[in-house]
Amino acid sequence: MLLFIAFLVGYIYKLKLNLNKAWRYTALISFVAMIIFNTYLTALPIVVYNVNSILGIKILTFPIEDIGYLIMVLLLLPPLFEKLSDEKRDHPQKPTKH
Repeated sequence: MLLFIAFLVGYIYKLKLNLNKAWRYTALISFVAMIIFNTYLTALPIVVYNVNSILGIKILTFPIEDIGYLIMVLLLLPPLFEKLSDEKRDHPQKPTKH
C-alpha cells in the first residue's frame, strides 16, 4: 500500500500540477476531519480492525493505512477533474431539439 502511494505521489509530481490555495485548505480540512472522526469511531469502538490486516502503526487509535485512502482521493481527484473538464471542452455536446 505504501509503495503504491509513493508511486502515485511521484506520478502526480511528474504532472506538475498547480496545487492552489483552495486545494491546500481542502486537504487540511479533510485531514483534520478524518483524524477527528477516525479517532472517534475506533475509540468507542464502532469500527474494529483485524490485527492481521493492518501494519500495526497507529495514529491515535486508527491504523495509518486509513490516511492512504484520503491521500489517494486528494491526489487523484484534481487531475481526474481536469482531464474530464478538458474532454468536455474539446467535445461539446450538440444541442438537442425538443
